[in-house]
Amino acid sequence: MKKRVLTGIMATMLFASPFLPTIAQADTLKEMEQQKNALESQSSELNNKITEQDEALTNLETEKSNLESDITILQSQIDETVLKLHDQEQKLEESKAKVEQLKTEIEALKKLIAQRTDKLENQARSVQTDASASNLIGLLITAESFTDLVGRIGIVNQLVTANKDIVTEQAIDQASLETNEVKAEAEKIAVEDTKNAIELSKNNLVAQKAEMDDKIVQVAIQYDMTEEEKNTFVNEQQVIATQTSTLSEEMQKERQRIIEEEQARQLAIQKAAEVAAAKAAAEEEERLAAVETQEKAEQEAAAQKVAEQKTTVANSAPEKSTNTNKSNNSSSTTPSPSNSSPSSDSSSSKKPIVTQKPKPTPSSDSGFIRPSGGYMTSAYGYRVHPITGVYKLHGGTDFGGGGAIVASKSGTVVFAGYDSGWGYYVKIDHGNGMQTLYAHMVAGSLLVSPGQQVSQGQQIGTMGTTGSSTGVHLHFEMYKNGSRVNPASYL
Repeated sequence: MKKRVLTGIMATMLFASPFLPTIAQADTLKEMEQQKNALESQSSELNNKITEQDEALTNLETEKSNLESDITILQSQIDETVLKLHDQEQKLEESKAKVEQLKTEIEALKKLIAQRTDKLENQARSVQTDASASNLIGLLITAESFTDLVGRIGIVNQLVTANKDIVTEQAIDQASLETNEVKAEAEKIAVEDTKNAIELSKNNLVAQKAEMDDKIVQVAIQYDMTEEEKNTFVNEQQVIATQTSTLSEEMQKERQRIIEEEQARQLAIQKAAEVAAAKAAAEEEERLAAVETQEKAEQEAAAQKVAEQKTTVANSAPEKSTNTNKSNNSSSTTPSPSNSSPSSDSSSSKKPIVTQKPKPTPSSDSGFIRPSGGYMTSAYGYRVHPITGVYKLHGGTDFGGGGAIVASKSGTVVFAGYDSGWGYYVKIDHGNGMQTLYAHMVAGSLLVSPGQQVSQGQQIGTMGTTGSSTGVHLHFEMYKNGSRVNPASYL
């Protein structure tokens, strides 16, 4: 009894003890999941910031492009203005030459006028000095003849007429001088005004260009700052991605450790059950052996008693004893099988049937299935890359049409995230060196996470065109021992 109680206690301890570390490990795994979710949240926030910075950079690029276009127009206007200014400067030089010519003419007129003025003034002084009335009468009286008198009067008239012409020419030249001076001054002012206007226009355009140049510098500075901020966010995201990857590896190891411990616990339970069953079977065999021994003893006692009775009867009636002995011998011989048969049946019916708990078996999948219901658009092999135009190996098979993407075979997810080339993609390890990759999924359509076990045909995402892609499709790759192989050999 004590032995059975002790065995029950040991079995209870054996069955209960594996659960304790599993609870602690589950809590640790839960904390890891929380940390991973926090890191993914931070990565999502950084991704939003990177998107905002990309939009800012795009806007700055547009602004810079517009400014450069405006500057080109301004430069064209400046060039046109410079040409106009050059023409005006040539006209100004011509005007200056005309002004100089006018000045020369004016100076000549001034000299001529001055000479005439001097002559008139001399004549006026002579008249004022010598041309008194008595002198004129004397001039007439002293004339020797009428002819002489007429001649003298003609000379006087010529002098008077000459002086009158000189005065008239003097007046005309003076007026021309004044006109030329006004004209020269007006043309000079007009040319100077035109030149000043063109210079002002040129300066305004140059100032606008300087302003736009400054704006471009500011945009460039903002662009550099924004680019630097973006790079900072990208670096932070890479750090978080590294932490997330490390945490995912730790979580995978933790999950594997829990699975292994659970398997060990189940194995211990199974072994304990087998030991208990074997022990029960041994005890039952011992019990049956004891029962069989007791039955044989009872049979022997009964047989001895019958033999004694036969001996007694034989002594009293010899003939009858002989017949009776025959009958008894026949009777004792016949029941023997019947006596042993019930014992055997009893033993067989009372012995427990021990059944062993079946162990979990791996998937019986023997091959891969198509990861999409879409039509094949590009097979594995060398081709001209649709984006780069380079002739290179296309390391997978493309399926078009859109829709769900399913696991080609059961396995463990080793990656589920984003890459600039593959876009959103999933990679699954199927064991025995085989892995599959599913690329260009729709953003936000990932239905699995690293470390997750997936079954064959389970949806893992949706066809998209993220990453380096020219349209909605699934890029499907297969790896054997780390090297890409043709999926057509397995589908």
